[in-house]
Amino acid sequence: MSDADTITKNAKSNLAFTLMDLPEERRQNMARLYAFCRIVDDVVDEPGMTSEERHAALNRWTDIITCTVPPSAGIESEVQKLMVEQQLDAAPLLELLAGCRSDITPQQPATRDDLLHYAYQVAACVGISSAAVMGASPAAKDYAMALGYALQLVNILRDIAEDYRKHGRIYLPADDMALFGVTEEDIREQRYNYRMRQLLAYEAALAEKYFCEAEELYHQLSVEDRNCLIPAQAMSLIYHTVLEKMQDDEYRVFERRYSVNNFRKLWFLLRARIGSFEFPSITEWGFLYNDEKKQP
Repeated sequence: MSDADTITKNAKSNLAFTLMDLPEERRQNMARLYAFCRIVDDVVDEPGMTSEERHAALNRWTDIITCTVPPSAGIESEVQKLMVEQQLDAAPLLELLAGCRSDITPQQPATRDDLLHYAYQVAACVGISSAAVMGASPAAKDYAMALGYALQLVNILRDIAEDYRKHGRIYLPADDMALFGVTEEDIREQRYNYRMRQLLAYEAALAEKYFCEAEELYHQLSVEDRNCLIPAQAMSLIYHTVLEKMQDDEYRVFERRYSVNNFRKLWFLLRARIGSFEFPSITEWGFLYNDEKKQP
């Protein structure tokens, strides 16, 4: 098993679950991309490193994905091989590294535009690269971006308590918190009240907007692109269900972590596969017609 496969398997993430649908070569390549994303995220989040060490580690990965230094054996070699063999555009992954770097010294987004810029870096850009590795055409870029925004917004809503407790981070825009009268102290003390529910519902509506946009864009894609993006569409179904669970439960994010069990994930993967098919119109069902022309 490669280092990328080991990292992907151990992560037990929703994405890792959906990759089983891909052909072997694309699954291996997605495992490499996922492993890279997992590692750079851990560089920022895992304890025991100074800020200088974290920046140095991200600098090293910048050199790896831009192929400016020879890689060491293992995951560095696998990621650089992915960049070269797939001719993968490094720009989205450089944006991801910039987003991760901003988390080393976290700063709350002031506005929704600031939040969406961060989500673009750490999620939409991952979506762009993932779509390319899955074999989709450039036409899938807007879909991948919209879905990336939606998934990141769900993550932010679901992980409010954990992000603050572990890392002192608040990703909800300061302007939005002020609009609903929610303070940092409310988050620190995990105060679940009407103002907090209204704020979270307001942010959930933004996530819903991007899920709807992604769904519309998905159905505008070619059959070939939709087939390539089945894992991404399964991710959309999984995360949209997490969002719906939070909505139905009135956003009790301080009390529980919302998730989807493996049986439902498998069902969503099947739904995504079925939904990618384009069935022939009834006039193309030849068995309903007599194709033999009468002789004059």
